[in-house]
Amino acid sequence: MRFPRQRRITSRQLFQRVRAQGKSLAGRYLVLGWLHDPATAPTVKVGYITTRKLGNAVVRNRVRRRLRAILQRTGERLRPGYCLVLIARNPAADAPSEALEKEWKWLTHRAGLVLPRPAADAGGESAPSATPPPDSR
Repeated sequence: MRFPRQRRITSRQLFQRVRAQGKSLAGRYLVLGWLHDPATAPTVKVGYITTRKLGNAVVRNRVRRRLRAILQRTGERLRPGYCLVLIARNPAADAPSEALEKEWKWLTHRAGLVLPRPAADAGGESAPSATPPPDSR
């Protein structure tokens, strides 16, 4: 399944704007660049950079596929209205997917791009507790 076009950064100009005007954080495997862009308000736009330093086309495509899969699993918790650029560093080619996902979560949390978890409704069903409810006789 392809990544929807409305959620991709497709223009060189937008890539350069995120890199020049946005903020960035670096980890061992990834560099995350982000820029608040009200024009993308209902969604988050993401672009991937995998340079030839990573390896041949097979290696670069594998890294991009793994990053897209991570984003599909965790992307619904991202704040809308941002453009993100993910740059894969050399160690990303040999890194396990779990390590890439852990670093992705750490970078997005550190950047403040993750929405807070929804609080449980007071009147709705909640998860079963470890202790039984008090007897109401």
